[in-house]
Amino acid sequence: MLRSRGIFPTVSTYNSLIKSISKFRGCYAGHDFCKEVFGFDYGFKSRVGIKVLPNVHTFNIIMLAFYQDGFAKNVDEIWGEMIELGYEPNAYSYSILMEAYIKDEKIGEAMKLWEEMGNKGLNPNAVEFNTMIGGFYRIGEVGRAEEFFREMGLSGVKNYCVTFEHLINGKGLRLETSTIDTVIEGICGVNRVSKALKFLRVDVKKHELVPKRMSYEFLVKLLCQEGRLEEALKQQAEMVGKGFEPNFEIYSAFIDVNTKQWNHKLTGMSKKKMIELKCLKRRLDGSSPSL
Repeated sequence: MLRSRGIFPTVSTYNSLIKSISKFRGCYAGHDFCKEVFGFDYGFKSRVGIKVLPNVHTFNIIMLAFYQDGFAKNVDEIWGEMIELGYEPNAYSYSILMEAYIKDEKIGEAMKLWEEMGNKGLNPNAVEFNTMIGGFYRIGEVGRAEEFFREMGLSGVKNYCVTFEHLINGKGLRLETSTIDTVIEGICGVNRVSKALKFLRVDVKKHELVPKRMSYEFLVKLLCQEGRLEEALKQQAEMVGKGFEPNFEIYSAFIDVNTKQWNHKLTGMSKKKMIELKCLKRRLDGSSPSL
């Protein structure tokens, strides 16, 4: 309607509309609207004389929408169309496609993108490092994941000891994750809890980092599963000292290990703590504990 009156919104306005439509109506609706407003027919292959051109951010929005909706293959297709039309991807573009490849278990393709970024002089940030670390752990290549973590420190990438929740929420990528959590989870996931402890005590402290709740939870639960009660209690004490109170899963892990080791007193203490935690949660939720 605006175009019929000779009014052409800016590309930023169109991008905002595409983002909103993709969010509330889905990636395909956003994609269709994008083709319509920029005058492209099927697949962005040709244009019908529209004055406003898309930019790299336009393609990033569409790729991200397909990624968030679970269509990794489409992310690759939109990337190809962007390249074919002569647009140069930026670091954010690489982040989205690498995430899509990792999600689709195409670590080799993600690695090619990583190398291409380096060849183009695009320095990876915390998100890209975290993506590759998590990707290698998913396929069991723990050594490669640890190499990326160390390279991250040598590259001068900062703030990788904390969750990148704000940054990632802004990009729509992984939620509630951090590099340290990814490393700890990966090591524990391949039954190497001793190496995870060494990583926490040596590499993390060497870089003056502070682990978060998730890292401690992985370690405590795995130590309990292996029957290493004393070490699990030490990790729990350190966890509490950092301000992270144990949750139901932690207490449950202690109940299991103490029951197997016939530590009735410690089992009773863990059960009592769990009950107290449940009562507190119910009070906070506004309900009364059942009698």
